[in-house]
Amino acid sequence: MTVLAEKIAPAPLAPAPERPPGRRFRPSAGWLPFLLVVAAVALTLDHYGVAPAETATFAGYTLFANTLPGLLIWRSVRGRADYLPLDAALGTVAGFIVELPLYMLVRQLDVPYAIGVWPLMVLVLFAVVPRLRRHWRGGGRRLPLGTSWTVAVSFLWILALVAFSTLRSNGLSEPLNGAMSVDFPFQFALAGEFKHPVPLNTPWVTGIGLNYHWYVYAHAAAASWLTGIEPQTLILRLLPLPMVAAFLLALVAAVRQITGRFWPGNVAVLLMLAGTSVNPFSWTGSPFLSGIITTNLFVSPTQTYAALFFAAVVLHLAVLFQLDRKALRRPMPWAVLTVLMGALAGAKATFIPMVLCGLLLAVVLRGVFTRRLGPELPVLGITLLWFAFAQFVLYGSGSQGAVVNPFQTVKWSPVGQAVMGLPDEADQWPPMLALTGFGILATAFGWAGMAGLLRRGWRSNPIVHVMLGFAAAGTGGMWLVAHPGLSQTYFAQSATPYLAMASAVGLAALIPAGRRAPRKFIWLGVYGVTAAVAGLLVIRSTAGADAPASMFGGFPLRSVVMAYTWTVSLVAVVGVTVALIAWRVRLPRRLTVAVLALTVLSTAVASGLIGSTRYLATSATAQEPARLSTFPRGALEAGRWLRDHSGPRDVVATNSHCRQNIHGCDSRDFWLAAYSERQIVVEGWSYTEPAFASGGLWDGTLSRSPFWDQALLAENDALFYVPTAENVAAFTTAHNVRWLVAVDWTQDPTDIGRTRFLNADPALADFATERFRSGAITVYEVSPAPSESLR
Repeated sequence: MTVLAEKIAPAPLAPAPERPPGRRFRPSAGWLPFLLVVAAVALTLDHYGVAPAETATFAGYTLFANTLPGLLIWRSVRGRADYLPLDAALGTVAGFIVELPLYMLVRQLDVPYAIGVWPLMVLVLFAVVPRLRRHWRGGGRRLPLGTSWTVAVSFLWILALVAFSTLRSNGLSEPLNGAMSVDFPFQFALAGEFKHPVPLNTPWVTGIGLNYHWYVYAHAAAASWLTGIEPQTLILRLLPLPMVAAFLLALVAAVRQITGRFWPGNVAVLLMLAGTSVNPFSWTGSPFLSGIITTNLFVSPTQTYAALFFAAVVLHLAVLFQLDRKALRRPMPWAVLTVLMGALAGAKATFIPMVLCGLLLAVVLRGVFTRRLGPELPVLGITLLWFAFAQFVLYGSGSQGAVVNPFQTVKWSPVGQAVMGLPDEADQWPPMLALTGFGILATAFGWAGMAGLLRRGWRSNPIVHVMLGFAAAGTGGMWLVAHPGLSQTYFAQSATPYLAMASAVGLAALIPAGRRAPRKFIWLGVYGVTAAVAGLLVIRSTAGADAPASMFGGFPLRSVVMAYTWTVSLVAVVGVTVALIAWRVRLPRRLTVAVLALTVLSTAVASGLIGSTRYLATSATAQEPARLSTFPRGALEAGRWLRDHSGPRDVVATNSHCRQNIHGCDSRDFWLAAYSERQIVVEGWSYTEPAFASGGLWDGTLSRSPFWDQALLAENDALFYVPTAENVAAFTTAHNVRWLVAVDWTQDPTDIGRTRFLNADPALADFATERFRSGAITVYEVSPAPSESLR
């Protein structure tokens, strides 16, 4: 425990006042935002099919198995208590990090419930060891009310957006669950893979290594064991909630660490959620793919998990870069950094390369400004080691379909499709280059606050360099890299929070701390913001009002040029007017720059708020369209029966390879692996390195690639379509298959594509024992040992 007790020197912030002896805890107004969020979450989950008992169980798991023990560890590592919500957020990060290797250990030992021991040990240890007991006490300070409400309202905003999109359209029970986003069964299958002590393979094609950022699925598996909640419910409803809340608080904590103030953190959260780009069009909510993070906060748990970790990394780097030489010789800051970078490396593949870009920029600029080396260099070395580990161990040196192919992303944007038509391989270079330029320009409106980073003291700040390099790599990655599933947009989504943070930090550099802003600054800011937003609304109702006659081609490029030309001209006129007034009233130069930055930022924030509000209003009144299930009837029941009556190492064969109700064979078929938590010889084969390697960007490799081993597929399907005693025995012995899952497609009258499917031959029952039937699915067991009983 001497390692845990060693302190990291705190950043130069005001020390926490000691709580007077005997003072009791009293609730304050700061608890109201928290209680409002809890109530909203409970009501939303209940409305979307989560039982109150499950919600309470998951809340208890998060608090006692992650956040509370992690909070104690975090406080002991930093050597002091901070504001309780910030400690809870960073404690959640610590809890996730400790849980990961311990769960992988108990999983391999086949005692998964033992993962519940470590939180108990931590709580007991911190209760009985005198040197650690003090970490139960808080710092005696309350989070500013404005920050509490900013985080709460931001969380509720995200929850509302998610409720009317992800939660509404992805059901938990049949038949609604069969119409869910294709990525969710893929995620359930990965969580199931980590619930059992089996070799890490791709669950839907056995024998293919799992080269993926899988850390969050180990967390999902641990949560499932301790709570008894199905992976489907965890991933679709519960798992992202504490991550999102902790992420918002961690961003506020990081900005405060950098600036010493809370309000820039509030601004950063606002810019991240609503200030990603300016939109002069009234016919689309987002003309370009600009890195809006709410798009995938619930759809991609890997993105949310990694975003939380990187917020902690930025916070710790800010602390590290503020330490003196003596403190830098201590091992604890470097140990914490190493652990955080290790967690980030396997959380999401896009992050570590972007971190390297940020650190390279910091190392170069350190040399330019000081002509000597600083702590950025060893940080870069540690990150390079984790990058090598991730690339060669976790990801197997594969690219997962990503290629360097500049400017393809714009083809998929609403404006790009309106101008150039449906995306295809042909490169229309003039509109592609022009639209890419406008896409970057639209995003740049949200960067206006960075002007303050040019001030002395800030332009040489290494944490600013890291954020700028990270964000530039993310923005560049979206425009330079292409992927069949648009995964390059994750680069921009990863960068968005740090563009927002850099802009907010720049504003803080322009506005003096500890002084009340002059009244003329406030009034001039109100004028600039009002004039810019009013002008934007006029442009949206004039130059940007005419919608394309067709969403795929026919929209003139000059309409895009004119809309953005008017927008830039408007902001320029308002900016010049503001500057002249500021000169006339003798406003200090940096406050003048701050007003100009606020004027520009207001157009991006107004665009985001208008687009999101419109989406919420439309979604709240719209009726959810009926969608056909892509699972065969009885999928959930049959899959879970097989899970409950088979062993973790049992292998399954099936004739289900393509998603139902989809014309052509869409091989993103994962339902059996998802609900059975078993290895399938061949189910679908998408989202694997061999599938991506079978074609290029425009070859349909994401969903319609051919299976690379046609002989294996033929042998597999022969069991179901032309079964004989010989081929059943030979195949099941060769591939250690214990169970056969046959789908009779004619039993599902809703299947619009069943002409491409064959129906399993009833003669299969002569060579395997029927064990379960549900809807269109029959489960057979192959020659069980006489002494073996069903579980």
